[in-house]
Amino acid sequence: MSFKAVPLLLAIGAVFVAAVPTPVETERESSLVELLLSSPAMRSDLFNVECVDYYSPLLKGHVDKYNEDFTACKDNYDGAFSLIDSSYRSSRDELSVSVRDTCLSLLTCNGRTSNSDAFECLASGGPSASKELEKASYNASDNQTSLLAEVSVISETLSRCQIEAYRTYNTNHGECYADMVACLGDPNWEFPSTNYVL
Repeated sequence: MSFKAVPLLLAIGAVFVAAVPTPVETERESSLVELLLSSPAMRSDLFNVECVDYYSPLLKGHVDKYNEDFTACKDNYDGAFSLIDSSYRSSRDELSVSVRDTCLSLLTCNGRTSNSDAFECLASGGPSASKELEKASYNASDNQTSLLAEVSVISETLSRCQIEAYRTYNTNHGECYADMVACLGDPNWEFPSTNYVL
């Protein structure tokens, strides 16, 4: 295998997508690069195996850090969503009680002994019950709109957080990857004195 083919084969593992990749996708990328680097045929053709052995754990470390940051973004979102959702608990309870009481007032009509009394009960209570249920429906719709508006804010925060996590990963992983490709064919390569921050 020609040494010139090494960067080309390694490039297969790079992710070039517009959307932020999930941890599963970056794990897949990392696994493919790791497989290429660890294959006996590939290693026997590399001029500088020490270079690969040095950078491989660093590349994997960037993937692990991205997974950690990506998950932290999601955990923060889930926590904020739970707080917002629970803050509407009293509003939901009030509506539930209102709807239940309104419906119970109509159901008591079934307890009337004669059909005439039952019809009279439903006819007199139906219009006001209908208005109460309509009012409850409007309140529920208003609460849902407010809740979704608040959730939209934290959804945007989640998106920004995950984009930032990916940009950090993409920059650090990309620089590390480029350094490794550069040192593969350098017979005079020495371990770098600078340390990568993961």
